[in-house]
Amino acid sequence: MNIKRFLKQMTIEDKARLLCGTTPFSIGGFESSAGFIPEVGMQDGGTGINLEHLLSRMFKEPPKEYRPEEIFHVIVYFYDPEKLTRNEKIIRAKLSEMLTEFRGGIDIAPGCYPPGILLASTWNPKVIFDTGKALGMEARVYRVGVLLGTPNCNILREPVNGRFFEGYSEDPFLARTLAPEMCKGVESAGVASNVKHFACNNLEINRKVINELIAVRALREIYFPAFEACAKVASTLMSAYPAVNGTHCMENSWLLKKVLRTEWGFEGVTVTDWEGRIKDTGDSVASGQDIFMPGPWDPSGIIKAVEDGRLSKKDLDEAALRVLELIDKFGDVKAPPELTASKYKKTGDKAAYNAAAEGIVMLKNKGHLPLKKTSKVVFFGPEKFQDCGIGSAEVRTDRTTDLFSELSSVLSDKNVLKNDIEAFRKGATAVIIETIRSGEGHDRPDLKMNPKTVSLIRKLAKNRGKGKICLILNTPGPVELEGLEETADSIFAVFYPGMMGDRAMADILTGKVNPSGALPCTFPVSYKDTPAYLCYPDKLTCNYGEGIYTGYRGYQKREIKPLYPFGYGLSYSKFAVTDCCGARKGNKFSVTFTVSNKSSMDGKAVVQLYASKFKPLIPRENLRLVGFAKPMINAGSEAKVTVSFDKKELAYFDEEYDKFLVEGGKYDLFVSLKGCEDIIPAGSIYIADGSPELKCGPSWTLEQISGHKELTEALKKDCNALGIPFNAFEINLQYDPAMKLCDLFEDTGKLMNFGTAAAEYKEE
Repeated sequence: MNIKRFLKQMTIEDKARLLCGTTPFSIGGFESSAGFIPEVGMQDGGTGINLEHLLSRMFKEPPKEYRPEEIFHVIVYFYDPEKLTRNEKIIRAKLSEMLTEFRGGIDIAPGCYPPGILLASTWNPKVIFDTGKALGMEARVYRVGVLLGTPNCNILREPVNGRFFEGYSEDPFLARTLAPEMCKGVESAGVASNVKHFACNNLEINRKVINELIAVRALREIYFPAFEACAKVASTLMSAYPAVNGTHCMENSWLLKKVLRTEWGFEGVTVTDWEGRIKDTGDSVASGQDIFMPGPWDPSGIIKAVEDGRLSKKDLDEAALRVLELIDKFGDVKAPPELTASKYKKTGDKAAYNAAAEGIVMLKNKGHLPLKKTSKVVFFGPEKFQDCGIGSAEVRTDRTTDLFSELSSVLSDKNVLKNDIEAFRKGATAVIIETIRSGEGHDRPDLKMNPKTVSLIRKLAKNRGKGKICLILNTPGPVELEGLEETADSIFAVFYPGMMGDRAMADILTGKVNPSGALPCTFPVSYKDTPAYLCYPDKLTCNYGEGIYTGYRGYQKREIKPLYPFGYGLSYSKFAVTDCCGARKGNKFSVTFTVSNKSSMDGKAVVQLYASKFKPLIPRENLRLVGFAKPMINAGSEAKVTVSFDKKELAYFDEEYDKFLVEGGKYDLFVSLKGCEDIIPAGSIYIADGSPELKCGPSWTLEQISGHKELTEALKKDCNALGIPFNAFEINLQYDPAMKLCDLFEDTGKLMNFGTAAAEYKEE
């Protein structure tokens, strides 16, 4: 298709209609004055195909012979048919036949993949790329051209957020490094990735109407980096429901035009979140919004905006051109002819397994794991995991496993029991799965565990004999352990591990897999310890009062010790770091060190590199992640590992200059194998070429100058020589310490002694 020629032949009405969803999960698919525009399917998502959304796309109008409640019940229990009525089973059989035909003959259920929080726990970009590629392959089978939420890279700010599990990390560097790999994987399969929700969709409470008050510095340093990185590789981006600093994201020209397109160079298509709050569709197009969902969406608002002059024809044409390019590239997505049902299943299962195997985090092990072949296990409570969250991230499938069966296949049926207190007392390991459901539309009320789980563990602890307790946290994020971390012999965080989570967990428990996940978020002792605790909204306004101190930055700044820190994760191997040395080449820094495995088991170590500014000029975090690696170290051996980073990783955003600046001076580096609270000194670097705006001189504040005797004395000499009262400096220092020297003295060029002292000043 010659897109530009096609666009010229379209009417304003055609272009307006093009920007509006045709069905709840598709765009296009209609005849225009220039010719037929193909349909492109859009649907969730990042953890697999949402069956409910798929069927609503297949049925543009629900069949009249089926009642809506029957169809919904069939969808919910599609892979649990014994819960269906006789008539519903008939409906299911017809739907199953339609689905198989729709999938090109592949009669296999969709896959359920781990969400962002577990993917990020892998600290492995390749695992995330492979997961994205598998999701892209699956999207093609289901004829989905735009796979929504690939990824959701909203920062993990508030742990009670109902969709906490969807995000990648509380740390902007980790999120920025890992999330784009999902985009790359999906796009490598020939499907458009979709990064969401831009920006700051960090809570579910009143999400469509809430106004978030966020400092620009926090936006730039914490909430934007992952979106910027994804914008370089993603074909589409979804705008968020909330308002940021008074303007809804879907109507926010500063976000969608200035930041996203002008600064970051995003050339793809922006899509609204479903049923987002739009004051006027035409004004939103003028602000940078391209596609409005769900359909059928009324295009009259766009047409009227053009007629009124509120929307220029140029802006309409640019939006329509971007959408046509998207449709031209992804309008005929279908399964590759060489893809067999067997390959489809094998590829998806492998990607889901690898992600779970590398992402499950071992938080505690007193030495009773891994289990031996003769070990006995007793299940108390659930025998399988909840594989996914609720809402758009929910996937219904029959391809899941269960932990009881997986362990039985390894340890034998006679060694895997249920509710056997006597076996537990004699030395069996009690496996307790703590499952908390969470999802779209609602936040969690707190971080408490289920009272039944707490009561059960305490009861077992009183009657344990030789028994061991293994607690597995099948939760959307952190929980308060209420002192149970001392009671349990082993603890794991599996979050929502996808369809292969139970198998991966069984392999970890039995030692087939050595755990290597590390937390991408902090586990607090108490919810009250979390940085944003006092900032949870009462109703329609959310003040991000913690500023840049999200996650571990907030804990460290307030000197609050967490239960399990960011970056924490244990292994069956015993690792050690020695021989750290650094190097610089231009703006690139690197630290090389030796990682040794002092155990009899091969393992992967998550090696983290942190930087800390020595005596910063402006308030900033104590530590900042600037790099990481995940090498495989064979048992009893060692390996040289190098972690590199760019000077820009040391920058902070200065709101006065509206740009990122790098302070000159000393930065201390630290290496860690167990997170940000257990760090090893790795030397220091000195930045002599910091940003000129921060150089010692007339742009320094009176307070900064007063902190250095040599500068103050030099200024006093200049005042005496020029006949200027020095008390002007002293008075303003008392009442306006943030005043700059250049604002106090009109001609700072005459301050010769100060100029010399400033030139000789060496930043600390």
